[in-house]
Amino acid sequence: MSAISALRKLDEQQQAPASGGLHAMMMQRMKQAGEWATWFKKQLFKLAHKGGRLTWIIATTMLFTVIPLGIEIMREADVKEMEALRVQSLKAQGFSAIQIANMGYQDPNAPSLSEALQ
Repeated sequence: MSAISALRKLDEQQQAPASGGLHAMMMQRMKQAGEWATWFKKQLFKLAHKGGRLTWIIATTMLFTVIPLGIEIMREADVKEMEALRVQSLKAQGFSAIQIANMGYQDPNAPSLSEALQ
């Protein structure tokens, strides 16, 4: 919009209520309301676009970082539980703690990632 057309539009807006009475004033308000509605609609679409983009970023971040971490924590808890059962079974068979450690089993009371995050 050029400066001249902007000045003409400003003149039209300033002169309209002075002439024409109530009808002209109402028509001007209706025109302003239409312009406002158009502006609001454009802003709403911009916001929806940005919100969709933000949703996409959050969803892909969760997919590639948080979900695998949760799966790994659950897997570690299962492995630790199975090792604890195996250690109990070996102790019941008469193996000592040193022999069990030499077999590669860890102490079931050792801290793990899943316990550290809780």
